[in-house]
Amino acid sequence: MTAQGTTRDITKRALDIFGATVGLIVLSPVFAVLWLLIRLKLGGPVIFAQQRPGKDGEIFTLLKFRSMLEENHAKGQITDDQRMTPFGRRLRATSLDELPTLVNVLKGEMSLVGPRPLNVEYLDLYTTRQARRHEVRPGITGLAQVNGRNSLTWEERFDLDVHYVDHHTLWLDLKILWQTVAQVFNTADIESGLITTMPIFVGAPPRDGLVEEPMSDRWRDLRTAWSRSDATQKIGDYQHLGLPNTGCWVYCDEHQTPVGITGLAGLGSTQLHASIILAPGWNTSDAVEALLNRLIYHGRSYDAHRIYLRLPASTRDLYDIAEQLGFVPLDLPQLKPQSHHDALYVAFAAQTGT
Repeated sequence: MTAQGTTRDITKRALDIFGATVGLIVLSPVFAVLWLLIRLKLGGPVIFAQQRPGKDGEIFTLLKFRSMLEENHAKGQITDDQRMTPFGRRLRATSLDELPTLVNVLKGEMSLVGPRPLNVEYLDLYTTRQARRHEVRPGITGLAQVNGRNSLTWEERFDLDVHYVDHHTLWLDLKILWQTVAQVFNTADIESGLITTMPIFVGAPPRDGLVEEPMSDRWRDLRTAWSRSDATQKIGDYQHLGLPNTGCWVYCDEHQTPVGITGLAGLGSTQLHASIILAPGWNTSDAVEALLNRLIYHGRSYDAHRIYLRLPASTRDLYDIAEQLGFVPLDLPQLKPQSHHDALYVAFAAQTGT
């Protein structure tokens, strides 16, 4: 390490110690109030402790204020969003649940600024470049947190993490800290609908040559036109596209030509409903298989236990494709036809979680 790098690291550590010490002292009344509120509204334990990888992948115990109810299958409190309460959602939106992490900073396990420490299970899923995020101490906040936070894809977050590793300076840290304080009062990217948590990182997406992009305003007219067109192949409950709690993605080929639009309705629950609209001329077995595989990938990232898919009874070759990907026929009361149009569809489900 160069003399400049050593000086930078010493200065950064001094800032961490000073900031964490002042924060713990000044915010001690806030700690006391939050401790009482969490105990009353969410029960115990008040502190959430979890193993996370730090610098060089060394495991430490991350401390946070608890923001979710305990898992309870009888009450349907299974996924993170089902266990989240309005109080817990606000706690996360204001980042007040992060306050105990100042103890981790004081102990030298974390920094005020750096890539966020993620789950231990992710370590084996990183590419060589993504794993570079562990070349520095993880932070309470970082570039990803002030540049989109939960609205970013995993690839975008990792790109920002690696950029920070290569370019972090004292001035960049101070800028990120200032932007973090400002974002406490602007939580639009966190509290969007009922989905309050980041999807699970399940590794790189399938290698199918397609370019994926989340649904945005530039694609909404195309989605509407395809939904109404008789020239497009529609699979599943495509009427859900555009509704709240629905993840929607557009896929293009290497020439940026739209190939299809997919959706998963019911995000935040364990039961998701899949849909696909194929562009005119792309109604091929390869295209269907690729897009179904993408939906299973996203279902895993949202910790879904099942994905439901309705297939046209007249298109028997779709059954073979679905079954090869893990879908099995189901006969569930809640999926029975509601009209003579729905009678053309049969329900399948894919196990994507535990």
